[in-house]
Amino acid sequence: MASGDDSEERTEDATPRQREKARDEGRVASSREVGTLAVLSAATFGIYYLGPYMANRMSMLLIYFFENLSDIDLSKAGAVLLLQDVFFRVLIIIGPLMLLLVVASLAGYLLQVGFLISGKPLQPKLSRINPIQGAKRVFSTHMLSETLKSIFKFLVVVWVSWSVFESIIPAACELMDSDPTTVFPAYLIIGFRLAGLILLFLLIMAVSDYAFQRWQFEKSIRMSRYEIKQELKETEGDPQIKARVRSIRQQQARNRMMAEVPHAEVIVTNPTHYSIALRYDPSEREAPHVVAKGQGLMALRIREIAQEHEIPLYEEPWLARQLYRTCDIGDTVPVDLWQAVAKVLAYVRALDRKKVMVGV
Repeated sequence: MASGDDSEERTEDATPRQREKARDEGRVASSREVGTLAVLSAATFGIYYLGPYMANRMSMLLIYFFENLSDIDLSKAGAVLLLQDVFFRVLIIIGPLMLLLVVASLAGYLLQVGFLISGKPLQPKLSRINPIQGAKRVFSTHMLSETLKSIFKFLVVVWVSWSVFESIIPAACELMDSDPTTVFPAYLIIGFRLAGLILLFLLIMAVSDYAFQRWQFEKSIRMSRYEIKQELKETEGDPQIKARVRSIRQQQARNRMMAEVPHAEVIVTNPTHYSIALRYDPSEREAPHVVAKGQGLMALRIREIAQEHEIPLYEEPWLARQLYRTCDIGDTVPVDLWQAVAKVLAYVRALDRKKVMVGV
């Protein structure tokens, strides 16, 4: 039976607990293409806005070193200091762009999966060093699709680049004899045009790949009906046991209610559908209250107990319905029904006096 349950087809959407479990294990829907798009977009815009600043600072740095070339110490210790100086100066120049790329990479990740840190994917597993399992991973459908996707991206980028270069060859030939101050901006425009086309292609790739990864993830975390039942048992208890406990509690509540019927002063009836047992003792409460109520078979049982204990029945359909709908066990009669209930109690007290007189 267990094997049949385990092999049951997973057709149900994952429960919140299943999604949380997958997230804790580091299994989320994410696309590398989104991260690539975010980084390349940041690089393009960063170069567009920071490029002039970086080019100016780099040229100033080169001019500084060329002007002070004769003063540079080329000994071993001097060369080390020189390299350190150059490294930190270049780092200051390109630092803003590098920071922008890091922020873009994090943003691309956070937009897809939110804040998630899980160490489970890093935990050692014997299956990872198993050569057979390793071969299966290498030749799996996922790896094949990733490889084909990378080849497709490479071919499209090459095709787009070649198309752009082919279209600008005549203009490039004309610029060869132009002034460098004219050539550089022209080639910069060509470069941004190429980057824009590549980013457009990557945007299409990122959207489609994320949708595919999302679909694959949802499919991978689907559950069978048996798994959902088992989860319900673990989280909320066995439904059959819960139903049994609920039934026992309801029966106990009914028994307690029936035990109060003999202490009632009158039973207001529908006459057959509803029965409401009322009690009024000024020493207990200022107004009458409901000690028992029932519908159908329960109403019939209340009337039977009342007759066994010689408690009067008062037939008033509208009052019985109102009391049943507005009052729970132990509730005081609503103010708007006091007058009607007082009439019932007056009738009961009159009956009691008559019994006493007859008895005398």
